[in-house]
Formats: sequence, structure tokens, C-alpha cells
Amino acid sequence: MSYAIIRNKNYKINAVPLMERHNERLNHNYSNKDIDLSRTSENYHLKRIQAESYQQEFKRIRTRQGLKGNLRLHGEKQSTVLCEFVITSDKEFFDRIGKERTKKFFQDAYDFVTAKAGGEQYVLSAVVHMDEATPHMHVAFIPVINGKDRKGNPCKRINCSEFWKGRDSYSRLQDEYYDFITSRGYDLERGEKGSTAEHLSVAEYKLKKTEEQLASMSEQIAEIENIEEVKATNLPLNTVAIKRDDFEMLSAAAKKHVGTKNAEAENVQLKAECTKLKSENEALKSARDNLSGQLHQLEYEYGRFYETVADEVDFAEENEMLKKENEVVSLQVHTLSDDVRILKEERYQLEKQIENKDEELIQTKSLLKALQEKFDRVMDFIKRHNLKEKLEEFLKPKTHHRSI
Repeated sequence: MSYAIIRNKNYKINAVPLMERHNERLNHNYSNKDIDLSRTSENYHLKRIQAESYQQEFKRIRTRQGLKGNLRLHGEKQSTVLCEFVITSDKEFFDRIGKERTKKFFQDAYDFVTAKAGGEQYVLSAVVHMDEATPHMHVAFIPVINGKDRKGNPCKRINCSEFWKGRDSYSRLQDEYYDFITSRGYDLERGEKGSTAEHLSVAEYKLKKTEEQLASMSEQIAEIENIEEVKATNLPLNTVAIKRDDFEMLSAAAKKHVGTKNAEAENVQLKAECTKLKSENEALKSARDNLSGQLHQLEYEYGRFYETVADEVDFAEENEMLKKENEVVSLQVHTLSDDVRILKEERYQLEKQIENKDEELIQTKSLLKALQEKFDRVMDFIKRHNLKEKLEEFLKPKTHHRSI
């Protein structure tokens, strides 16, 4: 039986280019002899990056999706920024389902990954490698969780330790993937957690085939034991005569018996190998689970510690931003102060001009008053001396008569 295999690996920012060179086949030579570069053209993507590199694509998605997170992207203690699922089975499984259904299988598996990652918007790249002994898919994505910002508002945060929170999270991943992929109609068993699971399953497969061969040979030997036509005749001593058909059957049985003995020996060897591999597998699984538990615990504790200083980091960033804004405001205030000084000067000049105009107005009023007094005295004089008619006569326009 073939296994539903899914593995995860986490990457810090400085290790991302190494993953990219392998996934995108950017190297010219590989130490992995399973890679056949003449078949690399058969590889295909279910999602390509839009930027020039994985690192730039990470930054693009982070900005576009507004992802928060106090990430250390420089120095020795860097934050984990990407996860990578590797999805596969054994070669027999892919040979059995054929090329077209293999494509459908990886598309279904990709649907699982996008759901697990929280959406395709967090996936950088998904590439299927067909140029190795066994087809498999690499999917790189950003571990995003639901969180809150400094003000308590809901937001999306990049936090790998919280994404994989819990020591049994990897086991849950195996269960979830197995349930999902088998629900799509693929005849697979749940994948083993240990790194030797594939090798162990191959040995068990060989052992099963050998036992089937032994069972078949045993049936043929049982048929030979039913031969009753062997008769003694007048032949030399210790000689037996049998029919040709029986002779050929015995001859074939003898050859198969030798093969059976060899198969039994190989069976014993395979059983011993399986027992040894199982023992090693259990030891490795125990060691791996122990280390995985310690790693997850450390990542979880580190994540919790880093979350405790998140507000301080946010305050520091906001304080720096406020300082820059204060510098801009100070410059604007200085400019406004100059404008105010100029306006005050202009106001002073206007007030001086108004004062001068007021003096001129007072003088004009005084002159008008004097003129009015003179006019009133003249009118009073005319009235007292009955000179009104003479004045009117005097003011009439003169008319000139032309003589004819």
C-alpha cells in the first residue's frame, strides 16, 4: 500500500534563496543523483511568484496583505518567515494512477495547502517536480495567524510558532491531510512521521511480494506430492521409471524448489531487515518527537517572549514616526512665524497710513466748518439787508441781444 506523505520545513529569511534555487532549478549541477536535468522541462507550477525572487515576493505579499509581525530579518537570530510543504507518495502509486490523474492529485493536494495556509494569497510558489525518481510538489507559504495590533484591533500577523502551536500539530497535519486526500478518492494509507518511513514501506513491500511467491510455490509442490504413477520396472538397481509428463513436472518442481529455498533465504533476510528498520524507525521517531517537542516548545516560548515586547517595538516605531512629524511641524511653525512677523509689519504700516488719513480728514472737516460759518454769515447779511432779490438777479445768466 502507498502512503499519503506530507512534510513541513520552516525557513528563516537568509535560507529562502537556497530553497528557491532547488525548487526553481536555478543550479547547473546537483549532488542529488535522482535529479535528471534532461526532464526538468516536465516540471510545472501551480503558482508562480510575481516578483524577481522568493524574498522579494515575500515582501510584496507582506505589504499587499498588510501583514503585521515583529520580524527579525537581519543578524543571527532571524525570525521564521516561510514554511514549505513537500507532498508525495511512492513511485508505484504515481505509475498506477497515470500522468493525468497525477496532475489532478497535485491540484487536489494544492487545494489542501491553500486551505491550511488560510488562503492562496499567502502562497508564494507551488511547483511540481517530475524530473526526479518520484514526483513530488514543493509549496512555499507565509505562516499567518489572526491577531491584534497595539490598539487591540483585529489584524493578520506573521508568526510561525503560533501557526504550529502545540506539540501534536505535526501529527494533526498528517491526519488532516490523510482525511482530505482520501476523501478525493485516492487509495493511500496515512503517512508515517519518521524520516525512514519510505524506506521501511519499500522493504515491507518486497517482503510481501516474496511471501506471495512462496505461497504460489508451495501450491505447486503440493500438486507434485499427489503423483501416483511412479512405478518400478525391470531397470537397473536403484532406478525408477516414470511418465514423461510426471518427469517434466518433477523437473520443474525441483527448479522451483531451489528458487523457493532462495526465496525463503531472501525472506528471512528481508524480515531481519524489516525488524532492524522498524527498530531504527521507532528509535528515530522517538528521538525526532522529542526534538520536535523541544523545538516547538522553544519556538512557542520565543514567540510568547517576542509578543511581550511587541508593544514596546510598536511604541518605538510610533515614537520615531512622531519625531519625524514633529520636525516637519516645527519647520512649518518657523515658516508661519516669519509670515506672522511680516503681517504685523504690514499692519503697522497700514495703521500709520490710517492715522495720516485721519489727520487729513480732521483738517478737511475744520476747513469745511470755517467755510460753512462764512456762508452762514453772508446769508444772514443778505437776509437782514433785503438783498435776496438782487442776489438772485445777479446770479441769473446774462443774455446778449443781437441788433438787427
